[in-house]
Amino acid sequence: RAPSQHAMLRIQSKTCITGILPPELVERCLEFLPFEEVHTNAKQVSKAMRSAARRCLTRGRWRPLKYVVENAMVTNALERPSSAAETATFRAAWAVDPRQVLLEFILLWNNKRESCLAGDSTILTDTFWNWDRGNTLAGMVGVFKPSVARFLALVEPSIDGLGRLTMALERVERYLVKKGPGRFETVMPIKFLSLWTERLGESALVTRWLPGYAGNENLMMNLDELLNPESLVGSGLESWAEPSDMASFIFWLREWDSDEIHRLSDIALALSMNWQDRQKSGAFVAAAVFFVARLRSDLDEESAA
Repeated sequence: RAPSQHAMLRIQSKTCITGILPPELVERCLEFLPFEEVHTNAKQVSKAMRSAARRCLTRGRWRPLKYVVENAMVTNALERPSSAAETATFRAAWAVDPRQVLLEFILLWNNKRESCLAGDSTILTDTFWNWDRGNTLAGMVGVFKPSVARFLALVEPSIDGLGRLTMALERVERYLVKKGPGRFETVMPIKFLSLWTERLGESALVTRWLPGYAGNENLMMNLDELLNPESLVGSGLESWAEPSDMASFIFWLREWDSDEIHRLSDIALALSMNWQDRQKSGAFVAAAVFFVARLRSDLDEESAA
């Protein structure tokens, strides 16, 4: 056959798949794709695929997460008690994919999606993206920060959830690593941990290195917690895939003096001491050692400049 005929066959095989399979089966297949693929890319394939993606997001596995992304931040920000049904939806979203929930919060913040429009809620879109309720804009108060804190306290209502929250922060760290330098405290894992622990009343876990100063850049995790082999931070990190992401994560949990950077390797050793996968434990420690060496090299170059 001519090349054009081969191309036509390939095109037909792609566009006709939704016509061959029942809509319910197409929808079921989409549920195995990542949320972002269903939410964006799948809708661009064809009209039939777009319809299947919408059904998947409104009726299927991803329905709770779609609700959280599009509604929870607004309704939760009104400081009214969450209904039993709403709380159940929050927890269902967390159960489906906690990593994606936290990543969606970051994407909401960075991309400023139009999910909070002026209306009956009296919350303006521009105001919504302020992290702190204490930050004012045109006489309104920011709502994103307290909404995230409230959501996290509903899905993980005790400090025993620290391991699960650490596990869920993997995708956020991967996103920030890919994004490159220039990360802001407001979108870093330590901010999520701070919002959550403050809401639970567990303020000793995340402290401020400048007492009395409430700036976003003034947060760090308790060093004793990080050096504790029984810490739930370690149990959460054991599920992470990339040792380099683990090393980056623990670095950004604190503000470091140049003479204590070496403690990163001690922390990696402590947090992975009880891991069943000893190969992964060794890789984590090696990544921390490499991270420290790179930091020292950068500091030496800055001193020599």
